Amino acid sequence: MSEEEETEETEEAPVKPSPLKILIPAAISAVVLGGVAAGVAFLMSGSNDECLAAGADGAYAKKETKSYENVAFVNLEPLVISLGPNANSEYLKISISLETTDLQKKKIEHLVPKFRDVLNTYLRAVDESDIAEPAAMIRLRAQMLRRVQLIAPPDTVENVLITDFVLN
Repeated sequence: MSEEEETEETEEAPVKPSPLKILIPAAISAVVLGGVAAGVAFLMSGSNDECLAAGADGAYAKKETKSYENVAFVNLEPLVISLGPNANSEYLKISISLETTDLQKKKIEHLVPKFRDVLNTYLRAVDESDIAEPAAMIRLRAQMLRRVQLIAPPDTVENVLITDFVLN
């Protein structure tokens, strides 16, 4: 063999995969995953009027939409909670309303001192950094609702509304 033939054989460049061989499967995967996500979103969405719920007998009926005609509110006196010596703010002032129905309002009005007590106890235990976060209101409402519902007769308190929230 001559030297020219040897150099030609050793100088062959490694074969690079075509960019199309990489991009086509990636594009197909993206389209398929997008279609799956859109399908799941479509199946999970729908208006309340179209929602169906299976009964005990397996029959389907339209899900009831909530009527706000009989809604009543029990307003609690504002709570002022001291936040402790290490807090940036001195106190939290919060006003709360309990959502119920006209028929249930009398049942929970006489429990207002218990509601105030449990809410005071809970809010005193909450750290100021937890209150100052943007998502804190959702967690606070959920925790307060849970505690209020433990005290109230079953199915009397539907929701806790925070009407004033001041850190000072």
